Parts: sequence; structure tokens; C-alpha cells
Amino acid sequence: MFCRKKKIWTALLLIPALSCSAFLQAGAAYLTTGRDTSVLPGEAIFEEEDFADYELICETDTVRYYWREDRDILAVEDKESGCYMKTGADLPFSSDVKDAVEELIDAGASHEEIMEAAESYADDLNTTYVGIANSLITIEYYESDKIKYLSSASESGAESVLSQIEGGEENQFLLAITFTSPDITLNVYITLGEDSISYYIPADEMGGTKLSVLAAIDITPFLGASGGIMNVLNEETYEWEEVENYRIPGYVLVPDGSGSLIRFVDNTSAFNSYVGDVYGQDYATETYYSSELNDDVPVKNPVMPVFGIAQGNGQVAFVAWADEGAEYMEIIVNPDETKSTSYTWGYPRFEYNINYYQVYDQQGSGYFTQMEELFSFDIQMTYQFLFGDGSDGGYAADYTGMALAYREHLLETGVLTLEYDTADSDIPIRLDFIMADSKSDVIGTAQVVVTTAAEVGEILDELLADGITNINCGLLGWQRKGETLSKPYKLNFSSTIGTKSDFAELIEEYAAQGIEISLSRDLVTINREMTSYYNTAIKHISNWYVSVDKGEILSSSLPTALFTKAATWLSKLAEGVSGFSSALTVSGMTNVLTSTYNRDGAVTTLTEAVALYQETFEEISDDLVLNLENPNQYLWAYTDKYLQIPVSSSQYIYEADSVPFLQMVLYGTMEMYAPYANFSFYTQDCILRMIDYNIYPSFVLSEDASYYLMDTYSADLYSTEFELYEDLIVDIYGQINAILSQVNGWDWVNRETPENGVSINTYEKDGETRCVIINYTDTEVTYLGSTVAAESAAVVL
Repeated sequence: MFCRKKKIWTALLLIPALSCSAFLQAGAAYLTTGRDTSVLPGEAIFEEEDFADYELICETDTVRYYWREDRDILAVEDKESGCYMKTGADLPFSSDVKDAVEELIDAGASHEEIMEAAESYADDLNTTYVGIANSLITIEYYESDKIKYLSSASESGAESVLSQIEGGEENQFLLAITFTSPDITLNVYITLGEDSISYYIPADEMGGTKLSVLAAIDITPFLGASGGIMNVLNEETYEWEEVENYRIPGYVLVPDGSGSLIRFVDNTSAFNSYVGDVYGQDYATETYYSSELNDDVPVKNPVMPVFGIAQGNGQVAFVAWADEGAEYMEIIVNPDETKSTSYTWGYPRFEYNINYYQVYDQQGSGYFTQMEELFSFDIQMTYQFLFGDGSDGGYAADYTGMALAYREHLLETGVLTLEYDTADSDIPIRLDFIMADSKSDVIGTAQVVVTTAAEVGEILDELLADGITNINCGLLGWQRKGETLSKPYKLNFSSTIGTKSDFAELIEEYAAQGIEISLSRDLVTINREMTSYYNTAIKHISNWYVSVDKGEILSSSLPTALFTKAATWLSKLAEGVSGFSSALTVSGMTNVLTSTYNRDGAVTTLTEAVALYQETFEEISDDLVLNLENPNQYLWAYTDKYLQIPVSSSQYIYEADSVPFLQMVLYGTMEMYAPYANFSFYTQDCILRMIDYNIYPSFVLSEDASYYLMDTYSADLYSTEFELYEDLIVDIYGQINAILSQVNGWDWVNRETPENGVSINTYEKDGETRCVIINYTDTEVTYLGSTVAAESAAVVL
């Protein structure tokens, strides 16, 4: 990447013209953690590239595209600024360079001839990795149980040819790749857009006698990479010397939780790679059929197939997303020192085959093997490039620009629809009620009730009297036998919780006051006390029922229901609920995506699961408001309320910053609710984060003390008694509503961190601008003449 026009700005000046800028008083330093956003990297400085070894193959109004045939590298150059990115590291093979130099020295060539041939080569990349670093496409393949790599521009074992598609547009190309060992062929269709590159790899055009060993396809792994160590020829001694590359300031944006930045830094120790399994793990194709979930440090799986890389701040970046193949996609980032390289690099990986343990007896004996048939899916991957700081009206080359560009794509394709709240109105609050669950008893199980239908009404009356009126609710454990043992789809009621008429009256009474009350159900997690596993639970590819140990009291082994069953249950439940309620709350199937395998060889795939879920949710969305818990992107078109939205990353040590990327993508298209505030998300820092991320508060409540639930599956709801939280609900809601109500219905166009501990969100509407200043520090700051107290937020009109 290079910018011809050198620009030196402070962080505060790297703001679009219509956004807000700030002047901050000097104060005590604020210590950030991975849950915060620190000041973004400064300016990057690069040497000019003349593209002498490249061919200009396409030009648009804004960019030029160049191609280097011998290394399979595309370069995209911004015509306005001169900034560019290359899809690869553009490195020679060390043996080619060293052999050429040695021959010239032995032949007595001139100093100029020797130095011209002495191209720097990578010190920390072997021949395989140089091929990966250059190539557009890298395949992973199985050799026995080991994965090996081969790239389209490898030193040997591959041939590739780029040609313009006959009869197509001038911007459409075909990269035909033939891998000779193993024998695999791929066709990659490339479309060069106004400022984007799209890759389409159809499954039905893959071939070769060894296609069955294909493990995965990786696309442009070194696009936007930073770091590296080179060997440079000493002009006097003709000895090769190690020289560190200029480390480009920047970061990789990954959709981990709310969004996380993995910065380009010089690490002193090696890490494991970041692996973001888009839409979460498929239990049916994990290595083993039995697994454990560690709920102590939960990993947040990406709910959307997108990532990005920024070089510098407001200089050049890209955001990349998958429109096809997302359910088989992983986002891989290798921080500096990982994979024995000093580069930081990230890319999408599309998995076509797996290595799994085939168990053949009750004692667990087995062996490792791969699938006989590959996953069958097409890949459609688009990279949109961003140049500049956004002052020209385009999207800024940073994580905010990435979020807004991706949001625009989702709006254009109908995944999202704008549905703004009424401007300047009170924000909503989410109140869920845990009503009942079951526990083991001397004989069988016993139902434990902590909230009745009547008590829900009493709690709502108290909050209405407290002045909180914009409320929506979900009822957990409303069925007979409570949350764990009740049938997923049946409208079975218990007089100790509330009869059907009790619930109907409750919902109708408060609907008249503008309060939405919905029944809530997990339609994926099952256990043997609830239902038979036969034709209900998913099966692992090894033909054993999947067992997920969640370590709970009542039933520790909790399989996942077949997606066909979950969809049927949802349809039945929705049909029954729609007779007396306008809304439904769904969890489980909203963020668990699985396939299943039968003994007769029949397979139901992830792609089929996504299609069935979309069809089912679309059918019920016409009649019901849908409140979905942490839904994956393929359900966003049917989501009215996004519950339990993540507010940080998984907190890997190399994740330097958490950012509201997910919130900026979804803003204005659905209501977004934070995790329950009564489970540690109630400190002043958390309240400010809800304001910063523009999300609404939520609580889970009960009438009786939560210790009654300690021997039930709901034991993790360890503090829910309303009497303990009434004052906190009023306080938290009041603080957040005072700020966010002033920007309801406004466009969220920018977010900055001018100083650690201070965030500035810019909103626009009808040519006007409002800024929300969030001061996380313990020192007051001054903004455009307005003082924002320590640990508080304010709106500047």
C-alpha cells in the first residue's frame, strides 16, 4: 500500500467534515483493556510503486486494477490519492534470487547488474509460504491425516492463467487453476467493480482425480498484511543481511462479539491463530461426537461473514464479505509470530472436508478419517476497498467505514430494512421473567415456580408507576414443567404458573398500555427427560448422537434437535401463540446451526438448514413480532428485536480493542438489547457502554428469590428477584434514556476515539448534527465549550 500524497493530521482531524471534533482537557491517563477502544493507529508512510511488472487490466472512474501474471497478484490503486493495496506480498522465491546473484558474481558482472538482480526476499517465509503470500487462491488438502498447502502461484505443482471472459464485460475475468499434485482444478471468476473485487468459485466446476482430498480454499491470505523480515544484499560485501520490513500501522477487524481489532504489532511471543467459525460450530462435523462447552470463558462466534483490514488511519482499507458459502466459512487471523512468521495476516477459509474420529464400538475405539464426499457449495466473496478519511463523502478507511459499507450492502440486498424509532422518543427496555423450571426430586422431577402470570403484571405496574412506559417482555419457563422439561412447541399450562386464559388476559391488558409481552422458547436444546432422541436429535458424521456436556445439574448431556424438528416446532408454537399474542421470543435455533448424518448415508446440510430456517421465520414473521436471541445474519431479515447482543470480544490476548461494529451495521434496522444488567452488566462503565454502542438495557426478573432455582437448569440465573433490582432498573434506564432518546431516528455516521477513554459518536438528520460524548475516564473533559463530567455522557446539539 502506498499514498503519493503525504498527509499528516492529528487523530482529531481525521474526521469527515460533517462529523464532530473535540478538544479535551489534559487529565490522568485512562488505562484501556481489550473491552475498550484505544486511539486508532496514526499515519502510514510507504514508498511509491511504479507497477512496472504489472499489466493494467481495468480502469474505473475511481480506481485502476493491475495484474502480475507470474505471481497471481492483483493491485487496486485509488486514482485520487494514489493509495493502493495488493492481494499478495509480491515476493520472489529465495532460490531464484540467490541463484541469479551467485551466477552474476561468478560471471564478473558489474555492481549495477548484481544489485539490480538482488531483489529482497523473505527471511521468515519458506517456499510454501511465499507461494501462499503471493497467490490469489491457496488450497488446503489432506495427505493422510495432515493438512498441506498449495497455492496458485506456488514454485511448483500449480499452473494458473488469467483471461478475460469471452463474451463478458471488460471487467470480468477467469482465473483457471490446475494443481498437479494433488490433481485438482478450480475456476475462479473475478469481477472488478467500481472499487471492489468479487470472486466466484462454483462447486460444479471443481474437478481433478484427487478432488476428494480437498480440505479448504483460502482467498488472498496476504491481502493487507503487515510485518515481515527480508534478506537484503549488502552492496559492499555481497552478503545477505536480515532487515525488518516497515511495520504498517493498522489492524484486522474481526466480527468477534461486537467487533474486535487485532493490531499490527511486534509480538514477543507466538499465539494461536484467531479462528472465527462463522455462525458457530457444527456439532455434527466436529472431530469427536462428544464435546464439552466451557461456559467460564465463552467464545463468541461470528454472527456475520465479514472482516476487514485497515492500513494507517483514514488512508486505505478493505471490508470483505461472503454472499455464498458463509455457513462453511472461517475467518482466520495469524498475529505476528504465529505460524513462525513476523507478519500479521487475515483471510477467509472455506471448508470442504473434515478430519474426524470414527468410533466403531461402545468402548470408544476408532480411527481418524475424512468424508467420502465434499461439502458442496459455491463461494461468492467480495472485497470493497475504502480510501481516505471520509471527508469526500465516501466511507472512511477504518472500522466505522467498514461497518457503514457493509450495512449499505445488506440494505441493498434486502437482508436489512430501515425501521427507525420515532425521533426524540423514550427508548425501550427489555424485561424477561423467569417463571418456572424443574429439578430432580425423590421420585422423578418437581416443578419450581418463582414468578406467576399475575406477579408479572404486578411488577409491570410498579415500573409504570416509576415512570418507565416503553417496555417489552419475554416470559421464560411459562409452560408446565418449566423451562427445561416442557415440550418445545406445546401450549401446556399449569395453574401454579398461569392458565392459558391468565396469560391471554395478561398479554391483552398490557398490550392496551403499549407493553408487548411474548412467550419465549429455546427450540434447539433438548434432553432425554423432555423427548426421545430417536428422529429428534442430530447425529454426528460418525453415526453417534451428538453429546454436548454443559455441566448442568438436571441433565449434563444436552444434544441439539434436528433443524427440521426445530422448524416444525417453531411453526406449531407460532400458530398457537398467534391466537392471543402479537409477539414471540426465540432462542437456540437463532444462533445454533447444525447438519446431521443418518446411518443410510443421507445428509442434511448446513445450506439446507439455513434455507429451512429462513422459510420458517418468513412464514411466521407476517403474523408475529419476532424477538431473537443473538441471531445469525441469515435471520436478520425477520428480526424485530435483537436480544443479548454482545458488547465485547472473546478477549483473546491479541485482541487490543472492542468496537461496536455489529451495532453500527444493525443500527436503525431493529431494536438492540444489551446482556442482562443484573449479571454484572450494571457498573457505570457498562451503562456508558450501552450509550456508546447505542443499545438498550435488559433485565431478567422473578418475584421470588432466585435461589429456589439452584437445583434446576436455570441455576445460572443466580440473581433475579425484582425487589433487589427495582431501583437499579430505574437508575440505569434513566441514565441511558436521557442520552439515547435525543438521537432516536438519527443516522449514526461516525465514531471516534480522540483520546483513550473518550468516545464520540456522530449522528445526522436532515442536515443537522448531534454528537454523543462518552467519557469513561475519572477526569472531566471539555468538548466544544461543553464539559462532560467524569464517567458520564452528554449530547452536544
